Amino acid sequence: MFIRNEAFLLLISLCVISGLVIPSRGSLSQTRIFSADKIVLKNSMNNKYDNNEDDISRYRRKLEPTLSAREARIIGPFMALTTPLFGVAEKAFAANGAGSFDETLNSYFPGSISNNEITYRMTSALRGRGYKEGNTLIGSSFCSDEINDTSSSFVTLLAKKLTTLQDGGIFNLGGLGGLPFVGTSGFGAFTSHCPGNGKIVIVFGPHVGISDDGIVGKVERIGKKNPSTSCGAAVGAYKAIKAGAVDYDAPYNVRDFQEEYIIKNLRKKLGPLAEIEKKGDDGAVAYVTQQMYNLVWDIVRRNVEDFTSKPGFWDKCTEVTLLGGILVNRGHGVGLLGGDDLFQPLTLTTIAAAGESNIYGDVFGDLRTPKTNVDSGFNRDKIKQVRGANVFEEQPVPKIPSPAPAAQIPVPVPKSP
Repeated sequence: MFIRNEAFLLLISLCVISGLVIPSRGSLSQTRIFSADKIVLKNSMNNKYDNNEDDISRYRRKLEPTLSAREARIIGPFMALTTPLFGVAEKAFAANGAGSFDETLNSYFPGSISNNEITYRMTSALRGRGYKEGNTLIGSSFCSDEINDTSSSFVTLLAKKLTTLQDGGIFNLGGLGGLPFVGTSGFGAFTSHCPGNGKIVIVFGPHVGISDDGIVGKVERIGKKNPSTSCGAAVGAYKAIKAGAVDYDAPYNVRDFQEEYIIKNLRKKLGPLAEIEKKGDDGAVAYVTQQMYNLVWDIVRRNVEDFTSKPGFWDKCTEVTLLGGILVNRGHGVGLLGGDDLFQPLTLTTIAAAGESNIYGDVFGDLRTPKTNVDSGFNRDKIKQVRGANVFEEQPVPKIPSPAPAAQIPVPVPKSP
């Protein structure tokens, strides 16, 4: 009997090695859901379907595998036997924690899409406007957290699609919380790197984690036993504000000036703290994240207004695209489904010498994002006023005396001999 069991386990292991493995319900679901998203996105580009959450949910339900009682009786023992071989204990019939993640995501950050999907949408839109390898400079203003700087991060994927591999780097504008702490000098250096007659893309915003069980502001990190805070700078600032232990009149301490700046300026945007606490823990962190977005956008907007208004800027750059939103981090590590992080797009606008074009609706109009935050709110009047004074102001043309009429031109009289 012992020999037969060993032979059976050996047979199972050979099946796994050769690829004839019986996947768990969770792993099969993960593969097909990813394919469903790609199918919906591809079909939407052919105008067969609208690429929105309803379509994706419908395809997920349609392709989601269902185990009958008989299939469960047959497959269950096989998965139990393979567990000792590979040290992987999959909870095939337990509720997936990702359901809580999805529920929280849709409640607090509706319209969020995966890094791969937003890269696909943005690449398609920008290539249609002439953005390509050799003429595009990308800058990002996201938080310094390493969770936002991976091989599958949105800005990394976008750079791979739009720029050359050797020289297509990303100019990092952001510091804690995603605020562009590089300041005027940093933006000046960044824009000076624009290729001749080139184009600039700036992506920006705060980030927030959602744990596998749906807690806003927490995320599972690789190698850590328990979820940790994301974004720590934003949540930490909110806690400091609630504690009331902040001297808002004190000068910034150079040792922690970024966090102190966030605390002092976030406080101005939060409003009554009692109203925030009524939202509950998840709602409060989501609200703080939204105000962090507004804080980042204010600084980005001021800097963009400044550098696009400088004389000669539009002689070297033909267009600037601004994409702002909220990065949503999901947990990665042992026992987690993992997958792409997500992005909730809130602003998409282009600026050129002729003015601003809000292209949000063309690219993200099908998403359930908060419509009140969709418009860019760019200060067109200021741009027009400053740019008009510095770039397009007509210089007075000096008057040149008109030539005298032919009849008035003196004709030389020959001298008599």
